[in-house]
Amino acid sequence: MHIVMISDHESRGGAAIAAGRLAVGLITGGHRVTRLCAYPDGQTHPWASEVLAASYFPLRRAARRGLPLAVRAALDDLAIAPADNALRRALARLRPDVVHLHNLHGGIGAGWSPRLLAVAAEVAPVAWTFHDMWPITGRCVYSYGCERFIRGCDAACPTPHDYPSLPPPRIAAAWELRRHTIAAVPRLAGVAPSRWMQGQALAGMWAGQRVERIANGLDLDTYQPVDRTVARRALGLPATGTLVMVAMPHLADPRKGADLLKALATAPGPRPLRLITMGAGQLLTPGAGVEILPLGYVADEARRALAYSAADLLLHAAPEDNLPLTVIEAMACGTPTVALPVGGLPDLVRLGITGWLADGRGHQPLVAALAAALATLATGQSLRESCRAVAQAEYGLDLFVERHLHLYREI
Repeated sequence: MHIVMISDHESRGGAAIAAGRLAVGLITGGHRVTRLCAYPDGQTHPWASEVLAASYFPLRRAARRGLPLAVRAALDDLAIAPADNALRRALARLRPDVVHLHNLHGGIGAGWSPRLLAVAAEVAPVAWTFHDMWPITGRCVYSYGCERFIRGCDAACPTPHDYPSLPPPRIAAAWELRRHTIAAVPRLAGVAPSRWMQGQALAGMWAGQRVERIANGLDLDTYQPVDRTVARRALGLPATGTLVMVAMPHLADPRKGADLLKALATAPGPRPLRLITMGAGQLLTPGAGVEILPLGYVADEARRALAYSAADLLLHAAPEDNLPLTVIEAMACGTPTVALPVGGLPDLVRLGITGWLADGRGHQPLVAALAAALATLATGQSLRESCRAVAQAEYGLDLFVERHLHLYREI
């Protein structure tokens, strides 16, 4: 089978990493994968890569900076037809059996829009993975409790200037474009990594459509427990004491919980607290009794597995999330998680098995859950074996690939 994957980034960010893992698994199984990206990484991969953007894309990106929102949106519109035609030509040449859409919103400046779905459907059946909420809303990647996307997003959108921004008068039409395009494609399946995302999709414009729940998967040989003493020694971390990990692409990102973690560091809570940080930038200014042990951004997967193994606990403070790879990676390495009860986190974090969920949103419930977790760990209950067992049963790469192949064949 030949699968063409369309994703804005080739390897940067959780959506691109998940798509890459699926591609590797498919190729290992004897299938062919071509990836069309707005932002290829220039590296050598098992799959074939092509750029899907107009030749003047870099100039457009530079020109958009600093322009008013309405002007940027108008410029983006001019690139939509060329992007559609570029995809049409590529698919006519590649002749895929299935087209699999992943994140598209990072390619808006390259003319990428929901219309790529209609173009892909001219050639082959289409699957579309909801790595975030953009495929089911008028413009936002997470709605943070706003339910306008169910009946129809409009100019009253509470976050029109957040990424990916859109002038308020245009949001209703953007929602309607998605709804109309989805309804018009006959051989289409949505893919939701979490129960929460599946429910959100079916509550709105995907009602009546096929939406399969397929959890993200990973290579369990790469992500496996390493003796904690060995892992800490390899990373230059303290050999003794409890270490709590915080992992996110950029440590200042509020969507991943930077604001909550800042509040946690300065509010009353478990002390002393030593945090391993894995990500670009700086997490926060430590409060009294808080020590930061930075590892920086870690791209190498073997080193990431060492970092997870070195930690006693992962602290995932995102106020909204789907099915985060960091939690699955930590689980596969035998490390439990403390998280908020949002999005797909209840799928992953199970009390006494893979971690602890806070009783509510905000930093105070998170502090209480962290304190409970540390108290349990102090009794010698590490949850390492149960974390690994769940990862092996539910999040292996083979199962991830098998479920996608079943879906491809059915559509």
